[in-house]
Amino acid sequence: MNLQENIERIHEIMGGVINEQAESKKDALKSMLQQSGIEVTSKLMGGIDNLINVLYDGDVMKFSEDTHTPLAYMSVDEMNLYLHSALVDKLGLENANFFSREKTLGKFRFGSKNSHLYAFTANLIPARLHDQPYYRVVGTSGDSGFGYGFINKRNTLGKRYRQQIFKQIIDKYNLEPYLKLKSFY
Repeated sequence: MNLQENIERIHEIMGGVINEQAESKKDALKSMLQQSGIEVTSKLMGGIDNLINVLYDGDVMKFSEDTHTPLAYMSVDEMNLYLHSALVDKLGLENANFFSREKTLGKFRFGSKNSHLYAFTANLIPARLHDQPYYRVVGTSGDSGFGYGFINKRNTLGKRYRQQIFKQIIDKYNLEPYLKLKSFY
């Protein structure tokens, strides 16, 4: 063997050792994830984003399938739409304003068929769902809307209009693949 072949052989051996160590660390983290849960493991890893980057190479769909965590979740009564914080980070949504933790989804329309359509400004507010960080869709249209405490019951949009808005959000951000996993169990 010449010098170049020896160097290549050393790189192959060392690369294998490094890869084996990395895989064993991933296996240990996955077992900790199963035993301790997502919240504890993500805190130790410095956040859910770091956890997904290390264990799943940044693939949020793998994370969702492995942990049975829906990334986009429609409530059973279809009155609320939740997005996991990892998905919101992946979408790169901007903050609604400098001081708020709300994220801006944009402007949408709703209304009756063959009638005037109303503008709707949709945002995401932080929420906890099954001890995980999610965002809930909220918004306003003049004095109407849903999700905010200042909107009185009389001006709260019903299921039909919410579904129109949710459909537009799902289409705009291509959330259909993320809605496949419907349950936490």
